[in-house]
Amino acid sequence: MKRTIFLISIFLFLFSCAKSQEFVFTPLNVLHGLSDNQVRYMLQLPDGRMVFKTTGNINIYDGAGFKYIHRDSQRRYPLKTYDGFYRIYLSGDSILWIKDYKELLRVDLRKEKYTQDLAGYFKKIGFPKPIDNFFMDTKQRLWLLIGDKLVLSDHTQEFELSQDQGRLQDVSAHEEKLYLFYSTGKVICYDLNSKRRLYSAAAYPGTHYARFGNTSLVVKGRNGFYQLRNGTHGGFFFFDLQKQAWRKILETEYTLNTLVVDAKGKASISCAKGIWIIDCFSSEKRYWPLLNKTDGSKLNTEISTLLYDKQGGFWLGTVNQGILYDHPERYIFKHIGASYFPGALLGDIMVKAFAEDVSGDIYLKCKSGFYRYKTALSNGNALEKIDVFSIPPPVRHKLEYPQMLVDYNIDHTAELTDSRGWKWIGTGDGLRLFKPSGEQHVFYTKDGLSNNFIQAILQDSHNNIWITTSYGINKVQIDSISGNVHFTSFDSNAGTLDGEYTNQAVYESLSGDLYFGGINGFSILKPSRLLQRKLPFKPVFTNLFLKGEKVEPGKSYGNRVILINSAPYIKKIQLDYDQNFLTFQFSALNYQNPSQTLYRYQLIGIDKSWRETFSRREDGVNGDGVLEISYTNLPHGNYKLRVMASNNNKEWNGPVSELDLTINAPWWQTLPAIICFVVLASVLISAAIFAYISHTRKSLERTHREELLLLRIRSLIDQQNVLLSEKENLPAAVEERSDASQSKIGLNQAESEFLERAMKLVEMNIEVTDYSVEQLSRDLNMDRTGLYRKLITLLDKSPSLFIRNVRLEKAAQLILEGKLNISEITERVGFSSSSYLGKCFFEQYGCRPSEYARKVKNQRH
Repeated sequence: MKRTIFLISIFLFLFSCAKSQEFVFTPLNVLHGLSDNQVRYMLQLPDGRMVFKTTGNINIYDGAGFKYIHRDSQRRYPLKTYDGFYRIYLSGDSILWIKDYKELLRVDLRKEKYTQDLAGYFKKIGFPKPIDNFFMDTKQRLWLLIGDKLVLSDHTQEFELSQDQGRLQDVSAHEEKLYLFYSTGKVICYDLNSKRRLYSAAAYPGTHYARFGNTSLVVKGRNGFYQLRNGTHGGFFFFDLQKQAWRKILETEYTLNTLVVDAKGKASISCAKGIWIIDCFSSEKRYWPLLNKTDGSKLNTEISTLLYDKQGGFWLGTVNQGILYDHPERYIFKHIGASYFPGALLGDIMVKAFAEDVSGDIYLKCKSGFYRYKTALSNGNALEKIDVFSIPPPVRHKLEYPQMLVDYNIDHTAELTDSRGWKWIGTGDGLRLFKPSGEQHVFYTKDGLSNNFIQAILQDSHNNIWITTSYGINKVQIDSISGNVHFTSFDSNAGTLDGEYTNQAVYESLSGDLYFGGINGFSILKPSRLLQRKLPFKPVFTNLFLKGEKVEPGKSYGNRVILINSAPYIKKIQLDYDQNFLTFQFSALNYQNPSQTLYRYQLIGIDKSWRETFSRREDGVNGDGVLEISYTNLPHGNYKLRVMASNNNKEWNGPVSELDLTINAPWWQTLPAIICFVVLASVLISAAIFAYISHTRKSLERTHREELLLLRIRSLIDQQNVLLSEKENLPAAVEERSDASQSKIGLNQAESEFLERAMKLVEMNIEVTDYSVEQLSRDLNMDRTGLYRKLITLLDKSPSLFIRNVRLEKAAQLILEGKLNISEITERVGFSSSSYLGKCFFEQYGCRPSEYARKVKNQRH
């Protein structure tokens, strides 16, 4: 009899709890990228990312996609005395300690790798002996159990443990006290300063050891410790630090898996048959054996783990159904799907119009008939199918003759003239706006619309404009100062229909609720639910792409490791000059509504101001909350990339992510190279100047030497003539003196006669342009080689220079006479052209022919 009464009371309790269902969960499983559906543990990292440990892998989730750290069985470290459930400790911001039955693993999230040699790691920090168990207290201090000693990992604390207390199952801390939890149900308190044992207290008598002695999970609360215990039963206990006493809150005949307690004392417990929500202060308990999903179905499965994130979201990990997520503000719209329509086939449901009676009930005209939605009811019985004749005549008239388009146009699907006098026209390809000033605009998905096909437009009593499309609903926001139009988009993540909305099926009730009809159902919005919190985390840098290739941590690209750690832990990136085609990915970690994420970013050094963008692609496909920023052909230099995120309210008051970027200059533009180039250029310029000076000096010396030679020749000839005439008139003694004098000059009579004859021959043929060395040698009865040797010996000058110098000397004489112009002189002295004469003349006299007369005149003065 007692058992029957107990079962009836349990049934009534479960029924009442089911009626008060508050959660509507969205599944996240292998179809969305989870490695497998067997979820073992969940935690949230300090940067906001989620870690899901499944049977297969570690899954790191950023709100848009999963990154895997694959299981490595060779990295296991044996824990001899641990026989509890799955536990993960987070040390710092990136080290995961994974404790499972009889084993321990360590994962470095910065490297996204398991630690290879844990035994070697423990030896390195001073623990060569095997470790029996491993704990982390509430202050993230690591405690190692070695035999009967509990030692802090930095060796500053050590406690001798008594073997008669049972197995040590948990360690926690409060202020300067250490609390040890044993399998016997006892907690023993130690003073960390004096290492003195202060007191102990048992959660249950020894006779209940079999009920609760197998496993323990301790969570620190505001005034004490909450503990889940399992054996043949499951138990939930609270240890009051002030009273130093235990209180049992819940006992079940099945296993209690995981526990979380918020700051208000609300405990959430996952178990083999759903979840418990318990107010630990009032002891009010609510139990959900069945969980509602967004598609209207119910899920009955074991919940292995659970977690409240810092955004207010509620995560459940299941044994074989993946992850479930709920947020109290996520489903802004109430989804009345196909399962709510009694007697209708899925393909028959198409909501075409709404109307309202005086009691506030809403009537629907559908393809499959007429329905009444009882607004006073909130369960699945709120919608009922009715006969058309049972509808009040005024309501039936509104349903059968809905409002039609004023200006019929085959391209128009909807139209509205709002309170500003602006005219909005929906089409099958975009939304058009016509302002009274004549200004016109067309908006597409790239401007924020959820879809380009507009189905209906409505202005509510608060002057908000709503637009339904072939996928999703949009609210129009207009800047009161600039008049710019911005669209807030809502998709199935906010509770809207998964499918298409129908033409003109929008309605505002007398209570202000908005109704949007579509295929396979309709959506209801209470405008008061539109308030949104700001995003709690700054955007996380998740991926880098170099010329379209994803950059992997620790991998070399062009002899450079770009990401030494995984992307979320990178604060600075250094690249080579040719690694300047980049794409950055960021996630705002907007688990609540990823598609309603807006971003603004600025690359300081390139962008002069912030640039705003949506988290969806321009093709209108639902966005996943990821920002992609691409920059191409960036010049070398230092940059800083800044990124902010906001939800649809566009309030930019959240934290800013910053990433320093350095693109190195090519080697030929580096400072050492520039110094080398400057030095080399200086050497080359100096060498060129030296060569020019040397060439000029040699040229001047040669010219001077040639002038001296010509003067010497003429002087010798004149002296020879004088001596010959004197020889005819003077006695022999004088003749001998004359011969001696001539020999002192350096030329004998034959040589002087030779030179005089050669000069006369050139002067006789000076007007002959083709008079050459060959002709001169023939006229002198010599071969060319002999003439060359003779003139080199006498004058240190080749025959061609000898001829040219005679011509140039004659040209200089004619220029000084001033009777002929340069062209006539050129012909008179046998040069082929005036330009060639000018070139040779400049080499000989250092000036152009036209300047020679003035130069000589200046020298004389």
